[in-house]
Amino acid sequence: MKLSQTFLAALALSLLLPVSSARASDYPPDYPICSVYDSATTGPFEVIRHTRRLPGRLATLTVSYRGYLRGLYPDNQISIYIQLNGRQQTLSASAGTNNDAYVFLNAGPRACIKCMQYQNLPQCTEHFANGGQDGVWVCQQPTAVENDLFFYAFNSNGNQNAWDISLAATSHGQWDSNLGNNYFAQLPARSSCW
Repeated sequence: MKLSQTFLAALALSLLLPVSSARASDYPPDYPICSVYDSATTGPFEVIRHTRRLPGRLATLTVSYRGYLRGLYPDNQISIYIQLNGRQQTLSASAGTNNDAYVFLNAGPRACIKCMQYQNLPQCTEHFANGGQDGVWVCQQPTAVENDLFFYAFNSNGNQNAWDISLAATSHGQWDSNLGNNYFAQLPARSSCW
């Protein structure tokens, strides 16, 4: 009976001790640990941010356009002007599956693979040719356009600032821009995606 009491006392004591967060080792840099969506609609635009890790830059931004220019021109002839926290780009749209023209942007690494010497993959061949080591994760990185647009989207701790987004669409010299004022949406700041 004394052993049972000792065990129960030890168990009770262990429940009072602080628990450190358990982390599995060697997950790829693009491994999602959570999933949260923030969205806003402004005029003919919908903006959707999908966050998969914070702190960190695992977030995407989709801007979809359903305005009158789509009735005049094919989706692939429409460009969408995006200004995110002061950084701006005008990007060619693609035809969406939700009756929209859209632009998709990714702020973080993607398509990560672990390179081993025996693999004959282009990413790994380049990695090893540049002096890379065996067993290292190699990922596609954001494009120069994505890096520029997301420049002020995250703070120095890897958390998301509020995203102030101005939008307009253009095609063949015509603009859908809220009479030159652009459409505006804001997505909230985030320090967690739980």
